[in-house]
Amino acid sequence: MVASEITQTAAGRRERNKRDKQQRIFAAASELFAAHGYAAVTTQQIAERADVAGGTLFRYAATKAELLLMVCNEDFRVGLAAGRTALPAAGTPGERMLALVTPLIGAGRQNDENTTAYQREVLFGEPHERYRAEALELARELQSLFAAVLADAWDAAGASASRPRPDPTLAARTASDVLHLELARAGLFGTPTPRLQGELRAQFTLIAHGFLHSPHDDSPQPD
Repeated sequence: MVASEITQTAAGRRERNKRDKQQRIFAAASELFAAHGYAAVTTQQIAERADVAGGTLFRYAATKAELLLMVCNEDFRVGLAAGRTALPAAGTPGERMLALVTPLIGAGRQNDENTTAYQREVLFGEPHERYRAEALELARELQSLFAAVLADAWDAAGASASRPRPDPTLAARTASDVLHLELARAGLFGTPTPRLQGELRAQFTLIAHGFLHSPHDDSPQPD
């Protein structure tokens, strides 16, 4: 075997070992957070469950908050995919927006403590954190889906016949912000899920009504 082949083989082995450790860390964090809640779990417990050294753990996630973001981002990603699949082709915009986020609500209510901590880290976490950046990108994906629902509602209402369709970005961002804040509120106050869903549907309906009927500056401002 020539030197280049030996180098490639070694690099491939290192990459596999890295993926294996990351998967073990993810699984350990997910299991422990689900079983005991964010506050009660330590990084040492996660390292022991994953069978890695503490220093190794921190090469994959620098803090316990990053571990929570890693785990909850995957739940969000799966829920978002399920919501995209479940999105009905017809219905009021409020109903369609609620259907889109129903899988996210279900995932979030499995452990209110973890969901509340996750929302806090997404909103107020360190800007350089890798997994927070992933969370914000997932939020933008949700906003784009909300925007598509609002655009569909505009076209279905025939509003385009009277004036050009405004940019739905701001209304979609508002709907996304409402979801994050209401999930955190539900976790803090123990709001029953049916009530949470009803409140979200009402707020989504109000946002859609404002988008369809209120004149506004439709130029989104930079983040």
